[in-house]
Amino acid sequence: MGTGACGPTGDAAAADLVTLSRRQLLTGVAAAAAPFVIGGRTRAVAATLPPALFVSAHPDDETLAMGVAIAEHVAAGQDVHVLWLTRGETSGARGSINGSGVNGWWGVQHDPGAEGYDPLDLATFGQARIEEATRAVLCLVAGLSGSLTLHEARLVTGSVTQDQAEDAIVAVADAIAPGAAVRVKTHSHVVEDHPDHLAAGKAAEALKAAHRTRFGDLRHYILPSYWTDKRLSQVSETWDKPASTEISHRARNACRAYAAWHPPSSYAIGYHSTSGLFAKLAPAPKCLYHA
Repeated sequence: MGTGACGPTGDAAAADLVTLSRRQLLTGVAAAAAPFVIGGRTRAVAATLPPALFVSAHPDDETLAMGVAIAEHVAAGQDVHVLWLTRGETSGARGSINGSGVNGWWGVQHDPGAEGYDPLDLATFGQARIEEATRAVLCLVAGLSGSLTLHEARLVTGSVTQDQAEDAIVAVADAIAPGAAVRVKTHSHVVEDHPDHLAAGKAAEALKAAHRTRFGDLRHYILPSYWTDKRLSQVSETWDKPASTEISHRARNACRAYAAWHPPSSYAIGYHSTSGLFAKLAPAPKCLYHA
């Protein structure tokens, strides 16, 4: 009983994600597993652009902060990649889904046994989050002319360091464009409070400073919770509004994917976690970024 989502469900949707182990990150080597590629045919004019790499600290950040931009880049026929640094296993939503207390969005206390699923441990919760995020990204880009490839770094949620984030970004960049330019899109290093988000933003800035030719084309995307933050006065921000009604629908549908409740294939983790942010974004999807 719940909101439907588009795209495949269960392990099939996420099994082909590129997973970068810590050892591989440290050596800058991408995982050998085949990436999960959506699409794959780019228009000739777009093929001349460097790949676009959207770096999301946790599953749902890619939709909340960057969803419209991801859809627009793929709609333009570009080679687009999403890298999740972590699986967000430590989210407080796990407790409420497991029946601990009452989640404000859901309104009643969950009873896993009565609702037909087993309580989620850290591993199964993380897997469920990445599958949910995969379904959301499919809503953003399925059927568009470009391609999108999904990657994971599998870093520890809440403990991501700048060095780890740099390693993760470089590992994917080396896999998709060895030695060549990559356009990085990630979290703000100015208008943010979460340490994982800050690590991603600072890592991108450090890479830009050290390798301007390769990582000089950089954008920092801002979550809806910071759209009115006073710290925005430190940067020059730009609104990225949907270029078409279709892009708006796609971004809205990606939000809906995070509300899908159908255990054991989907647990509406995004809405159990940050329903307020989805409520702010879904009525009028858009992105805010600074360079």
